[in-house]
Amino acid sequence: MNLPSDTPQTISRSSFAFLSGTFLSRLSGLGRDTAMAVIFGSHPMLAAFMVAFRFANLIRRLFGEGPISSGFIPYFEELRAASSENAAKFVRDLLFSLSLVLIVAIGGLEAILWGIYQWAHLGPDNAEILYLTMWMLPGAFFICLFGLSSSLLQCERRFFATGFAPVAFNGVWIAAVLLLRGKDPFFAVYSLSLAVILGFLMQWAMLAPQTFALLKRSLSWRECFRPQLFSSPIRRLAKPICFGVLGVGAVQINSALDGVFSRCASLEGPAYLWYAIRIEQLPLALFGIALSAALLPSLARAWEEGVSDRYLKLLRFSFRRSFSLIFPCSLGIFVLGLAGINFLYGHGGFSQRDTVQTAICLWGYGIGLLPSVFVLLLAPAFYARKEFRTPMIGSVAAVILNLLLNSVFVFVFQWGAFSIALATSLAAWFNYFYLSYRLAQKFGKPLLDLQVYRSFFKTGSCTLIAALAALLVGHFFIEDPTLKVMMGDTNGAISRHIVVQSMHLAALCGTFLLIFFSYAWMFNAEDVLELIGVKKKEVGVS
Repeated sequence: MNLPSDTPQTISRSSFAFLSGTFLSRLSGLGRDTAMAVIFGSHPMLAAFMVAFRFANLIRRLFGEGPISSGFIPYFEELRAASSENAAKFVRDLLFSLSLVLIVAIGGLEAILWGIYQWAHLGPDNAEILYLTMWMLPGAFFICLFGLSSSLLQCERRFFATGFAPVAFNGVWIAAVLLLRGKDPFFAVYSLSLAVILGFLMQWAMLAPQTFALLKRSLSWRECFRPQLFSSPIRRLAKPICFGVLGVGAVQINSALDGVFSRCASLEGPAYLWYAIRIEQLPLALFGIALSAALLPSLARAWEEGVSDRYLKLLRFSFRRSFSLIFPCSLGIFVLGLAGINFLYGHGGFSQRDTVQTAICLWGYGIGLLPSVFVLLLAPAFYARKEFRTPMIGSVAAVILNLLLNSVFVFVFQWGAFSIALATSLAAWFNYFYLSYRLAQKFGKPLLDLQVYRSFFKTGSCTLIAALAALLVGHFFIEDPTLKVMMGDTNGAISRHIVVQSMHLAALCGTFLLIFFSYAWMFNAEDVLELIGVKKKEVGVS
C-alpha cells in the first residue's frame, strides 16, 4: 500500500498520534512508580530489583526496540516500493528468525547466569541481583517481538497503538504491587519479577493481532506460517543489526553498570536514579521518541525516492519542533522537579531525604534531556541513509566517556548517585555534537539554518524568563525549598501533606506556564504558538 508523501504536517500528525498513546502509557507508568514508592520506598531489596530489571532489559534493547527498528524500517520501505508481497514475506521471515534467535540467546544467558550464581563467590547483594535477573529474563522474548510489531505499524503510520501498548504492561505491574502490599520485601520482589514477564506478554499481545492482519493483507494464512528462516533479505540486515547491537549494546551495558556504580555510591542509589529517570523519560518519550518514531519512516522514504531537499526539510522541522517542546521541559525539571517528586512520591515509605536525593538526581538527568532528544533525531537521519556505523561509533564513544566520568565522580569526588545522572548527561552532549558534526559533513553545509536558530532563540528566551519567575515565586511566596536545595541546603522542611503538596506544585506550574506562553505571544515564537493551535496571522503577522 502506497502512502501519501511525507511533509512536516504528516510528521506532526504521526508524532501526535504516538504522543497521545505514549501519554496514556506514561501516566500508567507514573502510577506504577508512585505505587512502588509509596508501598516499598527505597528499600535495598527494591533497589536490587531495579538493577536486575536493567540487566534483564538488555536483550530487549539489543534485539528489540533499537537495532531491529533502525535496520528494519529502511529495508522494509525499499522492499515495499518494489512489491508489497515481498515486503510481507520479509516481515514474516524476520518474525520467525528473530524468535529463534531470541530463544537461543535467552536460553544461553540463563545457563551462563546459573553457572555464575552456582560457582562464583558473590556477595549476598550481588547474588540477589543475579538471581532476580534470571527470573525476569524470559520476558525479553515477548518485548522484542513487540519491538518488531511496533516498527511495522509505524511504517503504516499506526502510531497510537504502539505508544499505548505499554499500558498493558504497567497495568499488570500495578496490580502486582497492590497485591503485594504489606508482604515481605524479599517475597515481593520475586513476585514482581514474574509479573514483569506477564506484563511483557500482555504488551506484545496488544499489537500481535494487527501485525498478523497486515501480513494477511498480502499473504494467505498458509503462507503466513511457512517462513524461510534467515532468508536473503534477512541476511542483508546482518550488518546494520550488528552495528546497532554494538551501539545499543554498549549503551545498555553502560545503563546496567550505572546501577552498579549507584549501588557503590549508596545502597539506595539505584532507587533514587530509578524514580528520577522515570520522570526525565516522560518528556523524552512523549516528545523525543514520538518525533523520532515518526521521522525515521518519512526520512527513509525521502531518501529512497532521492528527494534530499525534503529529507533535510523534515529533519530541520523536527529540530525546531523538538526544541520548542523539550527545552521548556528541561528547565521545568529544575524549577518544578522537587515539588513534582514530592507530590508524586512523598508519601508512605518515601522519606524526605528520599525526595531530596531523587530531585538532585533528576536535575542531573535534566542537563542531558535536550541532547538526548537531538540524538534521537540524528540517529534516524543516518539509519534512513542505511548508514549504521556512525551512530554506533557515537554510542560506543559516549559510553566510554560515561564510564570514565562515573569512575571519577563516584570514587574520586564521591558525589553519590547524582554522579551517574551527571555523567549520563555529559555523555549525551558529546554524542549529539559528534553526530551533528558528522551529518553536516555528509551534506557539506551546516545542518541547521538561520530559521532554526531563530526559533531556538525565541523559545529559549521565553523559557528562561518563565523558569526564573517560577523559581522566585516559589522561594519568596510559597516557601518552596528548591532554591535552598540548589544552594546546598538539603535539610529544609518539605511538606508531607497532599493538599499543601498539590498547592505548591500548582502554583509553580501555573506561574511557569503563564509566563512562558505570555512571552511566547509577545515574542511571536511561532513553533510554541503552533503547539497550542495559534497561527501567525492571529498574532498580527502576515
